[in-house]
Amino acid sequence: MGLRELKKAKTRKMISDLATGLFMEKGYDQVTTAEIARLAEVSVPTLFKYFPSKETLVFDEEDEREEKLIAAVTDRKEGVTILDALLEHFSSYTVFDASKKKHVAAFKKLIYNTPDLYVYAKQIWTRYEKSLAVTLQQETKHQLEQVEAEAIAHFILDAFHRSKSADDPKASLYALFNIIKNGWKE
Repeated sequence: MGLRELKKAKTRKMISDLATGLFMEKGYDQVTTAEIARLAEVSVPTLFKYFPSKETLVFDEEDEREEKLIAAVTDRKEGVTILDALLEHFSSYTVFDASKKKHVAAFKKLIYNTPDLYVYAKQIWTRYEKSLAVTLQQETKHQLEQVEAEAIAHFILDAFHRSKSADDPKASLYALFNIIKNGWKE
């Protein structure tokens, strides 16, 4: 990455962090893009060059997260199953870092209490499901129909999502992946 791209990436991250902090402190609807631009020392048009909508200020890493999700499957080491690669990928997320628990809780509260952000988050999640389903069809040893791949992708992403709210998120993630991998025993 060249110096110019590096500077753009740092500016983008700074703006997103600033905006997310303001949203968590004051509330999403109480913060304007003009206020964010002013505090970030950029113009409003410049802010929208970095972020096409107010929602994307919060979800600044959505494309990178999708790329990493797919890479966890496509770039896994020989002999590593898709589920094991995804389990390793998800277990490295900040949500499982106990030292970040308060920040993660505040971020989740922001998303769940802001309808615009909640809807946007659901749209991202649906996109991730579709991308993962396509990747599963391409990478699995056994042929999967589209509906099967979509259901498996849904279960995998839902396991990650649900585990984040558990008392012991990491243990929950491993337990849910164990059910996906080995089936549910009555």
